Amino acid sequence: MSVTLLHLDPGLPPRVPPHRDLVWGFSGWARRQGARLRTAMVVIGPARFPAEGLNTVRFDAEAVQRRHGVRPDLACGFWGLATLPAAGAGETQRPVLVLEWTDGTREEWPAEPVAVEASTPTPTVASAGMGTAEDEPSERGTLVAIAMATYNPDPVLFRAQVDSIRSQTHGHWVCLIEDDGSDDAHWRDILEATSGDDRFRPVRNSVNLGFYRNFERALGRVPVEAEFVALADQDDRWAPGRVAALVAALTDGSQDGRRGGAVLAFGNMRVVDDTGQVVSETFWPGLDSRHDSLDALLMANAVTGCACLFRASLLRLALPFPALGRLAFHDHWIACCAAAEGTIVYLPQSLGDYVQHGANSLGYRRRPGLRLAAKLAAALAAAPALALAAQSAAARRRLAGPLHLLVGVPDAELVCRAAFAETLRRRGGSKDGPEGGGPWTAVDTFLPGPHPGRRLLTALLRRGPRGRAFRGVAARLFAGLTIGRLVGLLARLRAPSGAVR
Repeated sequence: MSVTLLHLDPGLPPRVPPHRDLVWGFSGWARRQGARLRTAMVVIGPARFPAEGLNTVRFDAEAVQRRHGVRPDLACGFWGLATLPAAGAGETQRPVLVLEWTDGTREEWPAEPVAVEASTPTPTVASAGMGTAEDEPSERGTLVAIAMATYNPDPVLFRAQVDSIRSQTHGHWVCLIEDDGSDDAHWRDILEATSGDDRFRPVRNSVNLGFYRNFERALGRVPVEAEFVALADQDDRWAPGRVAALVAALTDGSQDGRRGGAVLAFGNMRVVDDTGQVVSETFWPGLDSRHDSLDALLMANAVTGCACLFRASLLRLALPFPALGRLAFHDHWIACCAAAEGTIVYLPQSLGDYVQHGANSLGYRRRPGLRLAAKLAAALAAAPALALAAQSAAARRRLAGPLHLLVGVPDAELVCRAAFAETLRRRGGSKDGPEGGGPWTAVDTFLPGPHPGRRLLTALLRRGPRGRAFRGVAARLFAGLTIGRLVGLLARLRAPSGAVR
């Protein structure tokens, strides 16, 4: 009897708050002896969502297949977009993954059910430092909600960040700390560092969600009275006037919060190491990416979350986040929402220190520049040779790192961008860009559909001042897609076989 091996990438959380339609970027791989996938789809009630990418290359599947005595099939991946319909508290949604194989087999694999909560859970609430709506600071002014995600923070760096927030000249704020399941010692450090100030409101998750979901949880706690929201990392240091400067950038002048006005502002930062030594006086050397264009931001994010502040009204578009597990970044999604709703303001002056160290989720890089472009061009030129080399198990082991960067990472990024684009399309957040072309031009490159490589190439060659970041990412994604397609084509030319020889 033939056995199917299946891996579904994480991405759909087991519990979600009541939500509007929720786009899920599902992906994974499946292997069945003597057959290939003919179709893959997610079924949710009467709705069916076929996979857009089928028999894509997944190098990470090889080790599992070998352990189960199956000859590895590289072209075993799939990905697509499914939409969980709007659901209220107490409902349970039960997606099912349906696989159909070339040998005529049809299989149904129930995914983990998704429970809709009554509200965002707060399983462990600090006994000290937790205020209520009546405990808001008495001083007048605009209320700013600061959403901070923590996970086993360095005690010294965390206390420095807390002190820098306390020192803000704009004192009307609350800091919603969402801890992602830190160990007991680090949780005690968080409570001690924030004790005695009811503006800090720490909550501890019972399980680790990852920073993308953890920030989503923190944003779900923003009080209705808040007019602005800032994002904070656990180990940076803010300049005393940071919040005031960003609020002023969104309230000064003629911007009045109407659609098309400024909805997000972000500032520059110094880059320092964990000892305080300056690595760079600017986080954005020669910023030339189009941070006010949805088209450009979907391709390459230029808005650093820990440097931004946005109107709380933007959460109506941003929440819930698209359901993703691989290479999804909260600040990328929020920046896309802001560009869809209005304009983004950049302040070139430094508003704090970004601490660069080995544990950063995504750190400062000096300038990708020409060296990256040259490497990408070389990778594209060498795509046929790489595809041939990837057919050899020995070559795959020797080239595991480069192949992951060239093929695996771009594949995951395409799923992420497709989910972002589809969510914006469904929620109606996209506006006409300054270059025209209709309301959906900005998301067309990544929406599911035929010829994704052709659309990426068109974006890469498109005229207009989109900057090096845009073209660099477009080239990297196009190169990855091309190499992956060639690897998969060669793999499909070989008849699928059963046991390892």
